[in-house]
Amino acid sequence: MNILKIAAKKHFREGIFIFISVLGAFALESYRESILQVKLKDKLLKQLTVMIAEDISQLNEVHKKLDLTLNSAEILTDDFLSKDEKLNQELLAKKFSDLRFMNLSFFPQYGIYNQLLSSNGLENIKDEKLKKELVYLYENLLKRIQAADSVLDEMRWKTYLNLSSQIVVLSSDTEQNQVEVSDFPQFEHEVDYFYISEDYYDSMDVLNFYNQITLYINQYKIGLNNVESALESLLVSIENELN
Repeated sequence: MNILKIAAKKHFREGIFIFISVLGAFALESYRESILQVKLKDKLLKQLTVMIAEDISQLNEVHKKLDLTLNSAEILTDDFLSKDEKLNQELLAKKFSDLRFMNLSFFPQYGIYNQLLSSNGLENIKDEKLKKELVYLYENLLKRIQAADSVLDEMRWKTYLNLSSQIVVLSSDTEQNQVEVSDFPQFEHEVDYFYISEDYYDSMDVLNFYNQITLYINQYKIGLNNVESALESLLVSIENELN
């Protein structure tokens, strides 16, 4: 009996040792995995700051083109309503050609955010404010901007088609020689051909088009400003998370 008790105690101790060893191995592996996930999260957040800087730069370029469109739409509206001397037709055609930027879209980069989601990186972010900012920007704000893109796209091609009996402008792009680096090709455009009907200044469709451009683009720019503010706030929150 004593031999059996001794053997039982020995097996019990061995079992406890094996159990503790296995449990320790699992705990160590879990800890190692959590460390790797945190490192991956930090790596993705650092990459996200680079991507955000690129998106802000792209936003600035979009604003420049939209401001050009707004300026030309204002000139064309004032000319249409003016009782004084009108723009010469060459200048009018040039300003009308500037309106081609009216539906220039902002294309945000989702790659790093999607990697954060797929790698559970979002759950490993300590700052709850940063989590909320990320979700709000990529799941809400940017989707609203994309919805506005389709409205401007449809407005452009339908209106240009409707106005074809009043004004048609064909232009070509000539690339500029410049040192400035940009994600947007920089072009000077030249008007190759234009047609402006005798009834142009009597058409309310023309005036309505210029008015709609001004209204829609101003609203779109408000949305872009909100996106830019959200991106800049994200940069600050990410820096706090990493430090």
